Amino acid sequence: MTNVKPSQQFVIAKGFKQIENGFWALVGHDDSLRLFAELNANPDLPEVRPQEAYQALLASMQPGLTLRILQIFWPDPVPRTQFQKQVQDRSTAEKAEGLELLQQGLLLFVQEFPLPFMRRTIIEFVLPNNDAVSWWESVAGLFRTYGVRVTYLEADEIQSISRWIFNPNL
Repeated sequence: MTNVKPSQQFVIAKGFKQIENGFWALVGHDDSLRLFAELNANPDLPEVRPQEAYQALLASMQPGLTLRILQIFWPDPVPRTQFQKQVQDRSTAEKAEGLELLQQGLLLFVQEFPLPFMRRTIIEFVLPNNDAVSWWESVAGLFRTYGVRVTYLEADEIQSISRWIFNPNL
């Protein structure tokens, strides 16, 4: 399988393996180990400087390391669920027919309307050897300096993201 396209690598992965320090890796078609982390930041805080964080990340990389930054749009049920709860909790003091119809119409609309999406930033790191695990571990501290939080993903989260990327209907 020498002509495998990059997007097919997830589909034909060989499973998961836990490596040093408890990190989970996706075992690629070529036996490569791929580590994943999610980046989060509150853009309203003055100490959050994502551009500088990305520059520092790239500057810290040694030759031969492979890193991919993925921006994916993920279904987010929280806003819709919160609005639906508010509509359900709103009691009509008067049992006016018009208000009950309005409430039923809002509930029906909320249930039928598609989920909103949130943007997630994921970094994928291809582990060339066990010496590079220490660099991967240092990524959280590097990003923290710029107000960005790093969450290393576990096997079930990696599987969920890969399913979403390649078949959002799953």
